[in-house]
Amino acid sequence: MKTKKEIVKNIVIDVLLFILDWTWCLPWNVIGRVKSYFWKETMQPATNATIKWIKDFERKWRVKIYLVESADRTEHWFWRFISGSGIGRFISLCETSPDDSKVNDTCTIKHENGHVITCRILGPFFILVVIFSPAYNLIGRKKMKNGMTWLETAKWYYSRWCEKLADFFGKVDRKAWLDARDWR
Repeated sequence: MKTKKEIVKNIVIDVLLFILDWTWCLPWNVIGRVKSYFWKETMQPATNATIKWIKDFERKWRVKIYLVESADRTEHWFWRFISGSGIGRFISLCETSPDDSKVNDTCTIKHENGHVITCRILGPFFILVVIFSPAYNLIGRKKMKNGMTWLETAKWYYSRWCEKLADFFGKVDRKAWLDARDWR
């Protein structure tokens, strides 16, 4: 049972984040909402999933998480290249299992939440992240075409300042994450 002090604290945090999200971060929340609206045929709200820890994460961090359907992901022009996306307070995750028992990994969720925190800090200046990320993604794809392995590409991708910032705020140990992957 929560104490009166904890209840008041949660209400104050909710109100402050609401004000922050819909003033300082307004453009990004509108874009995140529009993204979720236009891609709704490939996404479902996490609240419809049976994954308790995702619901708990949404409540704790006051974000909205969407899951991209696996079948749609491989064909989609945008989703097939990424494991997640965080714009405004909206997070989209890919690579769900057929029964939704596992969604990617906690590092991806924490990393995307790091982008949400970055957005909340930078507000309208988050455009710097938005401008540079697609350009870097194109460079990364070119590097892979020129013989760079998946591991080398991942190391290069996560060494960029905007991705390091997301890992920092999301408390992701990227070295451990990279070492734990089977890159064959």
